Amino acid sequence: MPRNIALINGLLPILAIHLTYLISAAQGHVPWCFPYLESCTSISATGRHGSAFYVFKGTMIPAAVCLMMFWYLMGRWLGKLGDSKAMTRTVFVLGVIGAIFLIVYAVALGAAGDAMRLQRRIGIILYFTLTYLPQLLVVWRISRRLPSDPGRPWLLGLSTTALAVGVATIGLDLSIDNYDNYEDAFEWILALLIHLWFLVIAVTWHRTGFKVKYVVG
Repeated sequence: MPRNIALINGLLPILAIHLTYLISAAQGHVPWCFPYLESCTSISATGRHGSAFYVFKGTMIPAAVCLMMFWYLMGRWLGKLGDSKAMTRTVFVLGVIGAIFLIVYAVALGAAGDAMRLQRRIGIILYFTLTYLPQLLVVWRISRRLPSDPGRPWLLGLSTTALAVGVATIGLDLSIDNYDNYEDAFEWILALLIHLWFLVIAVTWHRTGFKVKYVVG
């Protein structure tokens, strides 16, 4: 069912990054802390060493594949709501490219060298950006097509908060010298907001009765 794909896209990354953090902290690779406030470690650092390395790659790459499926389903749903092929195609293409860059990031994680470091940075930035943009488009279309849907304020709130956090990171990076002390916390918060969005979509799809028939042969 489509809602299960949406649930996986919300729950799997959230569970994975917190599990890898716990494993890495228990094995002494990262400090014990509350990363959302203390900014003591990046998400990437939790999956670079020890057992967490295999857990991170073993969850993030399948999560990227599920993300591609999600954006295909989102295109189908928007089409059912009456959106044009151009809009559904835009949402699908942006989302799939973002998922591809999640794979790029996950593959490069743990590899040494400046090239791999650059690949990780490009991968995670484009994953966040190209996942957020289609999310924002979907919120806009829901506001037009389903303005009274109970999930709309939640989706709008998550997307608006993510935008505010993103703008704050840029502002702080340009205005203070010790921005690096806060960057990791912002990354954790953005990741949480982006993935909670999928959980709200799962509820919305269930409430609207969205189903897809699969034909074999």
